[in-house]
Formats: sequence, C-alpha cells, structure tokens
Amino acid sequence: MKALHLASAQSRRGSVLVTALVFGAVAGIMLAACLQLIESRRVSVMRSHAWNSAIPVLEAGIEEAFTHLKIDNFDLTANGWENISAGVYQKSRTNSDSSYFITTISNTTGAPVIFSQGFVPLPLVGGYVSRQVQVSTINRVTFNNAMAAVNQIILNDDAVVDSFDSTDPSYSTNGFYDPTKRKSGGGMVTNSKVTDAIHVDAGHIYGKVNTGPGGTVTVDSNGGVGDYTWSSTHPGEIQSGMISDDMNVAYADQALPSSWSPVPPSSGSYSGTNYTYVLNDGQYTLGSISIGEDMSILAKGDCILYVNGNFTVSGDGFVYIAPGSSLKLYVSGSGTISGGGIVNRTQLAANMSYIGLPSSTTLTISGRAAFIGTINAPQADFTDSGSGALYGAAIVKSFNNRGGGAVHYDEGLEGGGNLTITSYREL
Repeated sequence: MKALHLASAQSRRGSVLVTALVFGAVAGIMLAACLQLIESRRVSVMRSHAWNSAIPVLEAGIEEAFTHLKIDNFDLTANGWENISAGVYQKSRTNSDSSYFITTISNTTGAPVIFSQGFVPLPLVGGYVSRQVQVSTINRVTFNNAMAAVNQIILNDDAVVDSFDSTDPSYSTNGFYDPTKRKSGGGMVTNSKVTDAIHVDAGHIYGKVNTGPGGTVTVDSNGGVGDYTWSSTHPGEIQSGMISDDMNVAYADQALPSSWSPVPPSSGSYSGTNYTYVLNDGQYTLGSISIGEDMSILAKGDCILYVNGNFTVSGDGFVYIAPGSSLKLYVSGSGTISGGGIVNRTQLAANMSYIGLPSSTTLTISGRAAFIGTINAPQADFTDSGSGALYGAAIVKSFNNRGGGAVHYDEGLEGGGNLTITSYREL
C-alpha cells in the first residue's frame, strides 16, 4: 500500500509539472506574440513618422528650387546645382539626421517643373522611406527688367538704358531717378531667337541682355552693353557675363479686375484747374477717347479706368495723377500718348500702370513728356519716338526706340510676380 501511495504522489507531481510546462509554454508564446506585436507596432509607428517626415524634407527641396530660379536665373549651375541634361538641373542636400532630398528642375526657361524627392532613415529595420512630388509652375515674371519683349528690341540713336531704385535713397533722390546715383541694372530681354534679336545702335544698355535660344545681340561701334564704368572704355562691345540666350518666358494675358462695376466719370475741378473727366477712388469706364485740345483727365485717389477702345492723348491734352494718388489704365484698343502726356505727380512708377488687354496691339509714345509708370501690354508693338524718358519698366510684344529717349528702370518694381504654383501632386 505504501508503494502505491508513493506512485500516486509522484504521478500527481508529474502532472503538475507537465501542466506548469504547458502553461509556461503558452505564456511564452503569448509573451512572444505580444512582444512581436509591440515590435511590429513600433516599426509601424517609426515608418509612419518617417513617412510623414519625408514631406518637410522634400518641401525644403522645393523651396531651394524656387530660390535658385529667382536668384540664379542667369547662372543655373550656381550654388551646387548640376546640369544633368539639356535644360535640366539637379541638386541634393543631406541634413544632420541623415535625411536628404534630390530636387530636379526642368523647362527652366518656360514654365518650370520641379520634381523633389525626400528620403528619411527608417529606424530599427534600416534603409530609407521616400516620397516624391511634382510641382508645376507658371512664370509670371513682371517688372524684373527695364524692357521685356516677345519679339525684337531696337535701341536707336544714343538712347541710354540704366536703373535706379525708388525704395533706396542710396540709388534715388526722394524716390526719383538721380543720374549721380544710377545703377547698371537696366536689363533688356526678349524671347526672340532670331539674328539681331536685340539691336543697339549708338545707345548703351547699362545692364544685362538676354535673348531666346540662338538669338543674337548686335551693337554698333559707338554703342555698348555692360556696366557703365566698363562700357565707357569699351565702345562697340558687350561685357563678358552680361549676355545670355536662354530667355523663354510666358507673359500672361491681361484682364480686367474680377470684381468690376465701373461708372462713367464726370467733369470737375481740382486746385483751380477744370478737368474734362475726374476720377476719384473707384472704377470708371469710357469708350474710345481722344484727349486733345482743352481736354484732360484727373486721377485723384486710387483709380481704375477702362477704355473700351482706342486711347489717345495729343496736343495740349493731358492726364494728371495727383500727389498721393494712383491710376490703373486698361486699354482694349491702340494707345497713343503725345502732347501733354501722362503727368505723374507722385513721381513713382508704381502709381501709374498702363495695361493693354489682349486686343491692344499697338502703343506709341512721342513728344518730350516723360512717362513715369509701368507698361504691361504683351500683345502690343511699342514704339517710343519721343525724346522724353521712360521711368519704370515695360512688358510688350516688341520695342522700337526711334527718338533716343532714355529708359530708366526702377528696381523698386522688382518682385511683383515671379513663379506661381499651378499644381502640386505626389507621384
């Protein structure tokens, strides 16, 4: 009986041991599963974090591309950018956490397309997570040069093109052009790809010139292109580094404001002078108009005038922009400005805008009156046959300077446009 009792006790102890082992194995399996789940979740969290972190990294590449296109537009291999094929430039940058981006710019002279791919290290498992986006843009460059044209630019006689800066007293006097403070930033650019795309007679362009691919610049023996200190001793030459042939910018068609409710202007007086039309703050419209003998327009306030037809100023007619005021003049037909011209008493080009709508195909300025303002008429052939200077900037279809009038570019206008994103999509 004692032997049987001993065997039974041993059997029970064996059963407990087996049960403990089974429970231990199950617990071990469950623990391993839990650890594996925790590890899997940890990897998933790390991957998600890396995935999200890739966006700021690639967007840093986009920012670098935009900065490069703005600052280094005349030297696209500057600041570490590599020309990897015709018209395609690439740069990469590695951050302190080993993340990095690779950014590529194509169609740099038209509507640039930016591809940016961000790479972020993947902890635990190693390797990288990457995301890539494509950014399409349109180049809405406005007044970044003295003269921008689609076709040929002709500078006759001894006309001078230079620059000043109305926002900097070192390069202007009370915001106005001062020949003792002038700069050599009077760039003239054209999309034209033909021979003699920019023709300089006896005049001087104190600034850079740029044509479309294959276009050439012709300079007479008495003319010149370059910095004004250099040009004074190099007649008939173009300074090294001041000429390019990669211009290909799309200029947007101009349009009336989206919120548009104009009224016809009425007559009135100002400072003792009677005016045929008085514009106060607001929007106004006229049909074809010829401001001639004993006629005038006053702009007093922030004014917008739409001329639905031809706009002509001649004889002793004139347009007067009062101090502290501004005028945006939209014209759908031809423009002819002579006689008393447009008198901009603010003396700031930013306060006078001549805007040619797509149906406006010609603009002529003549006489001795100065034009202080900007011209944005990309479908208009612009002829300047007067001796009065243009203070500001212009975008036109073509430019022909026949009267020798100077063009003084106001660098304070720069930055009114530049690249605009039209689409952003992940690849």
